[in-house]
Amino acid sequence: MRRSLLTSLLPVLLAACGTAETQVETATVDDNAFLDGEANAGKSDTAWQSSLDAQEVEVDIEGDVQASSSDLERAPLSVAQFALTYLRKNSNVYLQSLAEDYAHGTEQIEWLYQGNFSKWSQVPSQNRSKLTHFRMRAVSAVILHPGDSSKLNGKRYSPIVPKRPGTLWGDIAADCGEQEGSIEPSQDVYWYVWTPEKPSCRADLKQTIQVTVSKVLPKGPVTYPEYDRLISDKKIDVLVLFGQVDHGTLRSSDYAFTAIQSLESSLKKAKFKKIFAPLGLRYQRTKASIVETIDIYSPNEFSGLGDWTHFSNFDEGINSHELIVYNGHSMLGASDFWARKSIYQDPNKYQIFLYNGCLGYEYYVNPILEGKKGWQNVDIVSNVIETPFSIMVRETATTVAMILSGAERGGKTSWQAILASENQIAAGDSFYGASGVRTNFFMPH
Repeated sequence: MRRSLLTSLLPVLLAACGTAETQVETATVDDNAFLDGEANAGKSDTAWQSSLDAQEVEVDIEGDVQASSSDLERAPLSVAQFALTYLRKNSNVYLQSLAEDYAHGTEQIEWLYQGNFSKWSQVPSQNRSKLTHFRMRAVSAVILHPGDSSKLNGKRYSPIVPKRPGTLWGDIAADCGEQEGSIEPSQDVYWYVWTPEKPSCRADLKQTIQVTVSKVLPKGPVTYPEYDRLISDKKIDVLVLFGQVDHGTLRSSDYAFTAIQSLESSLKKAKFKKIFAPLGLRYQRTKASIVETIDIYSPNEFSGLGDWTHFSNFDEGINSHELIVYNGHSMLGASDFWARKSIYQDPNKYQIFLYNGCLGYEYYVNPILEGKKGWQNVDIVSNVIETPFSIMVRETATTVAMILSGAERGGKTSWQAILASENQIAAGDSFYGASGVRTNFFMPH
């Protein structure tokens, strides 16, 4: 789905990219979230780690596809999106999507041609229309509750996916889709609402493909944020973005403003002082000779990934901060938003991202990695299940507090401790891991 469609999608994504309305209404203010966080000091792949019973792997995806000549090259990526939905709903397997990586998404696709698997470029152009069978190699995935990891290699999953994903709506309308939250079946989001077990979903329109674990990735030792790089200038600049929660016209009653007030209260209790901000709100304190600045953008400064008017605010914010927290709707189809070069004017700058949206690991790790030009300059904390808006303030305050506290105390707060606290707060609503951290070099004093 390209960006021209994003604006039309914004009104229907509350349940899919944040939380349901009831969860927003029952959220409570937690003034002590930051203080609690301070007290807890405790690409061949994404170098991912988590505190949970989870294992990152690489998988090979193999199946068939039918598509028009103009769509065929990228059609396997669409098939894999349907597999993403099926596996996360049925098998506790969370695939990274390559469907919206327009620059490099097709690089992992091979086609069966004359008995051998070949790249698209290796098949004569006049013969490409005959291609139907494909495989995608080394696709990153996370398996939750994997059991004995020594037995994972070679394990096979069999998701049910469409044969003709590009024409699914025209072929069957909503027969194979079930409304997900407020998202109704349509061609652009069919993969997200895919429900092949429906009696109306005809057998001739679907197939079973094979997803096979080809590599079990090491969990690695205890690792840490790159604290030495984070405080090399004796300061840490944090940006927290709260996007618009309600759909339609922005109102002063939007839940984002309640969340901001809660975070402000928490920061004040942690001895941060409100000072002048060129944009949004700014809180600052000096601790352990480190100047800690936390900027907060409300929906007035940037309402979400479809807010074309305020892109410059977003871009400037990302470029000028080291620790970035995004709390808001993800918008299906907007993952390439995070790969824009304007966000990463200095790709060599070390940054930490906390992505609190929906399908963070599946959809948003690769675009940020592409923008940062490799894992040496970025750590990305993401979820694999939607984060409810009701816990975003506590997740934000805890994560920021623990990283700042770690910097103040010689880097003694590990990623494992940070992730354990995040996952304890999520308590089954979401789960967090960190990409790019398994290869970090920093060790505490």
